[in-house]
Order: sequence, then C-alpha cells, then structure tokens
Amino acid sequence: MESNELRIFRVVAQTGSITKAAQSLGYVQSNVTARIQQLESELKTQLFYRQRGMILTPTGEKLLAYAEKIIYLLDEADKALNDSCDPSGSLTIGANHTISSLRLPKLLAQYHKTYPKVDLSLTTNESNELIYKINHFQLDGAFVKTLPLSDENIVKELVFEETLVLISSPLYNDISDLYSKPFLMNTIGCPNRIQLENWLNSKGICNIRYMEFNNLNSIIEGVIADLGASFVPESAIKEYEEKGFLKSFQIPAQYNITKSFFIRRKDSLMTSSLSKFIEMIELNTPYQKLLPKDK
Repeated sequence: MESNELRIFRVVAQTGSITKAAQSLGYVQSNVTARIQQLESELKTQLFYRQRGMILTPTGEKLLAYAEKIIYLLDEADKALNDSCDPSGSLTIGANHTISSLRLPKLLAQYHKTYPKVDLSLTTNESNELIYKINHFQLDGAFVKTLPLSDENIVKELVFEETLVLISSPLYNDISDLYSKPFLMNTIGCPNRIQLENWLNSKGICNIRYMEFNNLNSIIEGVIADLGASFVPESAIKEYEEKGFLKSFQIPAQYNITKSFFIRRKDSLMTSSLSKFIEMIELNTPYQKLLPKDK
C-alpha cells in the first residue's frame, strides 16, 4: 500500500466519483480505476459500492480515517523538515461566508505581499463544514462562527466578539414595521439567523420569511434596495448608515452578541507560515488571543 494510492483513494472517497477524482488529480480515469482496483486487491476487500457513484463500504470508511492520518503525517513531516524562519510552502485557510467578505480580502492581500513564498489558498463554506475539514486534515486553520460544545481535537487560537443589529432601508422608522418583511440571511444553520429567530419567537413572531444569500455584500445591497431586512454585524454597516443608505435598530443584548473564532487542529504542526498568519490576524483585526484555559 503506497502513499500515492492512499491519496487517490482519499480523493475518490471525497468526490464520490472516478471522473471527478481524475479531473482533480490530473490523471486519466483508467489510471484512477486501476489504482483503486489494485488497492482493493492488495487489501483483499471491497472499498467502494459502485452504484450511482463511488460510495464507501464500511471497510472503506475505516481505511479513509487511516488514510487521512497517514497523508497528514507525511505532509507534516515534509513541512517540518522544510520549515524555516522564512515562511514558505502551502497554507490552506477556511472561512465562513460573512468573515470572508468582511475582513479577509485585505488581510490575505497583506499576507501574500509580506510572505510571497507561501502558497496561500482560501476555502469558503459553512462553519460546520469547515470544522469537518479541520478535523479531517484538509485545512490548516479556519474562521468559524460556531463550535461544538466539546471537541478535544480543536484549538481556538483567537476570538472576536461583536454586536449584531437589525438593518433596513431608511424608509422605516419603527422596528415593528420590519417583522413582516422577508429577512435576507445566510442559509439554515447560520448562528446569526438562529439568534434572529430566537428574538422574533420571543415576540411571538413565528412565520418568518427568508431570502437566502451567502454573501454579506449581497445582503447589504438587497436591504438598501428594500428587498427586506437583515441581522448583521454592526461594524459591517457603519459607513452605509453614515451615508444614509440604510438604518439600523438595536435589539436586546441576550440576542445581539456573536462570536467568531480562528481555529486549528490541536495536533497540527505550527509551521512558520501558520504562526505568521495568526500573528498578522491579531495585529490587524479585532481578533484577540484566548487564555490557555479557554482554548
């Protein structure tokens, strides 16, 4: 069982398709098929159900867990042996939709300019998916909104707490005028959306209509155009409100606080590229270090 076979196996498992795996790896399909068959023959077991795609068998699920660890350790060894004070190599960062549009563009541009030898990449997704990728060695670090109540594999490096406000077109002076309007929010599972629902439910409002946008700028533009209202970080709309493009309303404190974290896997290697990235976040954003007992 060679490491390259495990890498091919992992990509097939992740994509659920020989065709997609071949495209991702830059191989011809017949090569990928042959390597999977060779691995199954060597292990004397079936790793995939071949019906409407490639679906892992129970044995395949077990092998995937080991493959991820083996590939991670090999890559980590390479990083450790080649790491230096001058950051280089790959750095894969994840961020949820709000954070990626609100704070990251300038930060990433600054990092790329300061450390041009680092191959920096960004993945945008929901927090739960980013946490999954952290746990499965697919990201070096990620900005997320929510965390599991307890996950011993995750370290919270930095935290940022901010206030959420209800926003609308300047046409509305009374917050009650917004209760029946559509709310422009991220998809189900977004912490801000959950807090909005809890607040509205506390006021007896349960029939909530949504227009789903996974982009903060699109949400703000939609509110300015009077498509509906939204519930967003106060820092994101200050300039718009000062220019008279929209209006904000405060809601009770138990519903208006949101926290975001920068996380990494606890047993991951702290490379110089990741260490410098964390340092740059702390110096150039409102994110702050957590005390060891809070990590």
